[in-house]
Amino acid sequence: MPAFNISRSVIIDAPIESVIAAIEDFAVWPRWSPWLYMEPSAKVDVYGSAGQVGHGYTWSGDMVGAGEMQLSEVTDAHTHRMDLTFLKPFKSKAKVAFDINSNSTAQTAVSWQMDSSLPFFLFFMVPTMKGMIGMDYERGLRMLKEYVETGSIMSSTDIAGVVDTKAIHWVGTRAEAAMDELGDSMQQSLPQALQGAQQAGTEIAGPPGVIYDNMDIKNQRCRYTAIVQVTEPAGDTSGTIDAGKALKVVHTGRYDHLGNSWSTAMTYQRHNKLKPSRTQAPYEIYINDPADDTPEAELVTEIYLPLR
Repeated sequence: MPAFNISRSVIIDAPIESVIAAIEDFAVWPRWSPWLYMEPSAKVDVYGSAGQVGHGYTWSGDMVGAGEMQLSEVTDAHTHRMDLTFLKPFKSKAKVAFDINSNSTAQTAVSWQMDSSLPFFLFFMVPTMKGMIGMDYERGLRMLKEYVETGSIMSSTDIAGVVDTKAIHWVGTRAEAAMDELGDSMQQSLPQALQGAQQAGTEIAGPPGVIYDNMDIKNQRCRYTAIVQVTEPAGDTSGTIDAGKALKVVHTGRYDHLGNSWSTAMTYQRHNKLKPSRTQAPYEIYINDPADDTPEAELVTEIYLPLR
């Protein structure tokens, strides 16, 4: 069977004891797990003693499926190995490990790894699967870091459901970036989009946003258009998002955690068999001006997945 390995790392500004406590106690996982985040109502049953071999949890939900994670080994070097079993939507098994190392009394390095495989006939899915799970691991490590460092996570998601959308005229700037560099790229392209709208002499009609023209999960690249809403299209890089139906999901909190709501939206769309539009790419609108002084915990972003 085609095997694959995934590994992601993060530096957490906290003592190693605090990091270990958040990783080896499965009762804490719903606070930072990238999958349990998507469905807070999922049934989670924790058993055994935290940090002891045999400690584990089972989960069951509509969007997250069902499965079990169990701690299988804890080494003196602070490596925690776990057995992961998926039962729904398909059956598979994986080996998971956390390597936890103290950089100093106040800083800890964490590496999260998975070894798994796919059925032979799905060999072509390995690169995409690695990209998707890798992005999940990155989301989870960001939340783990924030939870351990601050005691909370500035990220909440509300699924508004299928809504009627208005037409949006826009002027924009096209760009491409690696997935892990999107934030830095947008800090440059959004002001350029505003400048383009001003130069075109058209009136600003709403908050800025981004149209995701193409997400290449396999190669971890994204082509997008940073947009400013205007009263009518003007200039070479302009257009209209047609009115129609879309799945709407609202994220409140830091932009670093927007991936949480995007993952929730796409999982909800698949689970409910909502057919994506063939002509309009997904997009997001920043209800707060990204350049103003809004506290990060209060930043609101609307995500739209246009439907047929």
